[in-house]
Amino acid sequence: MNISKKTMSNHQFTHRPLPNIGLTSGDIPAEIYQDLNKEIRDINNNDKDIVKMNGSLAGQITKEYEITKSRTTLDPYLEAMGRAYQKEWDYYPKNTPNNGNLKVESVWVNMQKKLEVNPIHNHDGTLSFVAWLYVPFKLEDERKMENCKNSRTVQLSSTFQFVYNTVLGTIMNAPLFVESGWEGRIVMFPSKLLHIVYPFQTSDEYRISIAGNLH
Repeated sequence: MNISKKTMSNHQFTHRPLPNIGLTSGDIPAEIYQDLNKEIRDINNNDKDIVKMNGSLAGQITKEYEITKSRTTLDPYLEAMGRAYQKEWDYYPKNTPNNGNLKVESVWVNMQKKLEVNPIHNHDGTLSFVAWLYVPFKLEDERKMENCKNSRTVQLSSTFQFVYNTVLGTIMNAPLFVESGWEGRIVMFPSKLLHIVYPFQTSDEYRISIAGNLH
């Protein structure tokens, strides 16, 4: 914890931040990205024998499926990212399984259509992640929509947001401005951190993301 001292009008004050945890982000390696894209294309073409995740997820999204075939390359990457997260943020919750050695518990894909929403929710597990594989819109276009352009919250249109309490008990939101060009980006965070995905309006294509939990 950094402590700084400044002198103002011959008075000396000490300033320090309160401990908190944050986010860890990165870019999915090309090989893993390609494996995921292939599996998701196959699911979209034929989902007959694919486990549907709708019943266990908060999303009001028609197409949510378990990811399995890409896990061979994906899991080691996620577990390495989880260890980096814990080291950076000193985040080691008590009573975690596997003697605190993080393992990927579940991974799924969200194929989100226009106007579908992922309401505010959190996850099971110790750490969770979300990664974007395809985003079919630009936020500039979303903000021009009739129902958005005059809103006080226009800058938050169609965003992914974390929601949390400050040390004063007030509610804060931390938006991620996800749009076309975010493909391959991944963010890891504590599983109990609330988050929400607002709907988009300007494309008939799927907004494709994967998410999952480590425990």
